[in-house]
Amino acid sequence: MNKKEKSKQGKQRWVITVVCLSFALSVAMSLLTRVFTESAGLFVALVALIVLVLVGIITDMIGTAVTSAEDQPFIAMASKRITGAKQALRLIRKAERVSSVLNDVVGDIVGIVSGSAGSVIALSLVTLGVPGALASVLMTAFISAFMIGGKAYAKGIAIEKSGKIVLMVGRAMAFFEKKQVKKKA
Repeated sequence: MNKKEKSKQGKQRWVITVVCLSFALSVAMSLLTRVFTESAGLFVALVALIVLVLVGIITDMIGTAVTSAEDQPFIAMASKRITGAKQALRLIRKAERVSSVLNDVVGDIVGIVSGSAGSVIALSLVTLGVPGALASVLMTAFISAFMIGGKAYAKGIAIEKSGKIVLMVGRAMAFFEKKQVKKKA
């Protein structure tokens, strides 16, 4: 198999992986949100919605930071055995995939799931006497404004402080990798 065929096969595998990951994340996030928004009161549903929006903003910020970070500082840090530098370097070297998952897959899923959570909250507002059209418009506007505004603000931070953000994520990855090694032992 030549290089071109391997590359094509790798891209096809990546697309299949993204589709499967998207499906699994959508199911998990939808179920969790549905449990929180339907079984709990209005306050808990609003908190769940805010958490969803924050997840979307944070993952978008990390994805942007990974794509804008330079690898040279992390090569130096990895040679000095700084915790998380190897993991950060791995993220940067796979920036296209990391960005695709965090910015696109998670971002789109969060957008869709937060919309359905918003509709459940709008129905709760209707039972409290708020007109249906007003409740729906308010929830849509709230979700859109905070998601778009939050992502716009976070992108600026991500570009400005990309190295710090990527190292922080690398350290978190190193922590969890160390926990997995201990579990296997």
